[in-house]
Amino acid sequence: MIGPCYGAAMRVALFTTCLAEALAPRTLKACVLVLEHCGVSVEVPTAQTCCGQPLLSNGLPLQARELARRMIAIFAEFDAVVTPSGSCCSIVRERFVDLFEPTDPDRAAASALAAKTFEFVEFLQVKLHVDPTALAARGGAAVMPAFTCHDACHLRGIHRHGSTAPFLAASGCNMRELPDMTQCCGFGGMFSTQFAEVSTALGLEKLAHVASTECSTLVASDTGCAAHLAGLAHREGVTLRVISPAEALAERLGVLAREDFP
Repeated sequence: MIGPCYGAAMRVALFTTCLAEALAPRTLKACVLVLEHCGVSVEVPTAQTCCGQPLLSNGLPLQARELARRMIAIFAEFDAVVTPSGSCCSIVRERFVDLFEPTDPDRAAASALAAKTFEFVEFLQVKLHVDPTALAARGGAAVMPAFTCHDACHLRGIHRHGSTAPFLAASGCNMRELPDMTQCCGFGGMFSTQFAEVSTALGLEKLAHVASTECSTLVASDTGCAAHLAGLAHREGVTLRVISPAEALAERLGVLAREDFP
């Protein structure tokens, strides 16, 4: 544990997200390990389901509203909600309130949930006020491979785009700048299935930028982006390990063993 118990007085819930549960359980484990390292006791509500992002992306706000009501009820008792997904976080923060009419009693509850929902790195920085240099001084992994970092487009909506790599670097991770990091990787949720050729072209361009850094590990701040790029790399025969910011920090702190890859 580092310094003070930053979150000892808070009840904190992990919002796992559909994609992370299905494709990235190691990311969820890393979130819990890092938060516990910072003195936070994390709870994982088993009743949680989708936030409704796919429904909203397909123009189905009424159906999305029912999932929002469910999320509001499930997370109502917690002081903070943390998620490894910038896109799901942005849905809760940017879209939930407007799903409800002004006279709907759940509108205020949606606003309350939005105010206490944080992307993982944001929670460390903004809510816990974790000093990344304190993490860097904690030892952990003696030798870290070089990482480069892609931030998901949805982080722009919560004003976090470009924040991940500097925090990881200050925490002692060996970071290399990704050229044209602001460009979309091509995932975009349903966009990747509805416009597969464009999605693939954007993804291949992103992989070329990663290759130019000579890093064999990419940190991607959203599970969808990570799955998209890892899948493209595999199909192209490119050796690339794609991990989350939580995994990068957990490896740096020595609370999660580095995976053998490939």
